[in-house]
Amino acid sequence: MKTVVALLSMIFVLVVPAEAHSESVFVAKVPSVWRTPNGAAFLEFRHNPDQNRAWVSATLCDKYVTGDWAASDCKLYNQHKIRVAGLVYDSSLGAIRFGKHVCARVENGLVGPIYRQTGDCKLNIHTIRANYDNGFETYWRPMDVITMQLNDPHGDK
Repeated sequence: MKTVVALLSMIFVLVVPAEAHSESVFVAKVPSVWRTPNGAAFLEFRHNPDQNRAWVSATLCDKYVTGDWAASDCKLYNQHKIRVAGLVYDSSLGAIRFGKHVCARVENGLVGPIYRQTGDCKLNIHTIRANYDNGFETYWRPMDVITMQLNDPHGDK
């Protein structure tokens, strides 16, 4: 029995990392868009090379038809350009960075830049119930919270 416990303990230590090497960064909280069953959320990194600026672009669609923007319902007021402190465009690397994390590589395309996300800064969205109190009554509304998950594959802090 002691041998089995020791063996299971050793497997646990080898398989389960001692600590997670990722950090979540708050990006924004925006009014929620109903995305079920055929809606979509497009979260992307964008940049302005002239000013070395970068931002997160969020497009939330009530209805999305793949390859057909005209048939999709992506209202202009559900498109957000969000400035994130610390997110920059590094022209020497041709990349969008957040600290030491390279979030996306920027390549020249025929029509415009092509953004290739690296996976170091994964953009996520989830809906929460936000309560409001205006002093007379309390009410709630759904809000979408956008976060950036910073992954550190080497375990450096």
